[in-house]
Amino acid sequence: MSESGNTFDWKDFMRPYTQAVEELDLKFNSIIKQFFSSGEYSPIHHVYSRVKSISSIMEKARKLGIEQEQIHIRITDIAGVRIITQFEEDIYQVVKLIKQRADMSVVTVKDYITTPKPSGYKSIHLIIEYSVNTIKGPQNVLCEIQIRTLAMDFWASIEHSLNYKYKEAMPENIKNRLVNAALRVHSIDSEMGKIRDEIKGAQALFRQKSFTVNSIIDSLNLLSRYDKDAVKKYYKFFEQARETDNILQLTLLKKEIEKEIDNLSSK
Repeated sequence: MSESGNTFDWKDFMRPYTQAVEELDLKFNSIIKQFFSSGEYSPIHHVYSRVKSISSIMEKARKLGIEQEQIHIRITDIAGVRIITQFEEDIYQVVKLIKQRADMSVVTVKDYITTPKPSGYKSIHLIIEYSVNTIKGPQNVLCEIQIRTLAMDFWASIEHSLNYKYKEAMPENIKNRLVNAALRVHSIDSEMGKIRDEIKGAQALFRQKSFTVNSIIDSLNLLSRYDKDAVKKYYKFFEQARETDNILQLTLLKKEIEKEIDNLSSK
């Protein structure tokens, strides 16, 4: 951040926040891929990220009476990442994953799940400190990470839209409906939590099938270098197994093709 007289260099100020958000988005999506590639369930369903607009930063600073030179310390959500989970239990697993990381440190934790806001809002907010390497050297920035379920995120998106429309004058009947809707969202999350293992099992089966099918296709492409007639034979079995949705047959076929490739490549 640099200043020249009364001119605040916003472009220079925003650069490390943009970099931080891009890196964090990449890292959290990488976690999803690592769980997927290892055949494990990922507590992170998907990730959103954004950098607060300059106009929003200026408005927030004005409302809170924050001087420009204090913005980077007192406004902690300039860089923002939202992590969405399927189940409420996953939220705490994500918090644990973040706390264990060496490339970011948790500064504060606000648990709006244990203690929801009066509006019904539920989420966990982490303020982390994250270091980016800039052309001027390392620079630490604060970033807010919001972690909530799909159902909580749907409710929060609606509330945000209504708050934007009504500002600070939301009608009482709308407020009451939002609170009632939040209670129903909690009920949905609780019910989904009760059948969590069933849902995870079904998703694991789908991931296994997808992984096996992709592996067979890769193996058939490799086998075509050695024996095109064998490819035709195995492809027929592959289509039959896919039509019957038989994961066991697909797994056995995958192993058989890999064994065929090993035999042919060793000759």
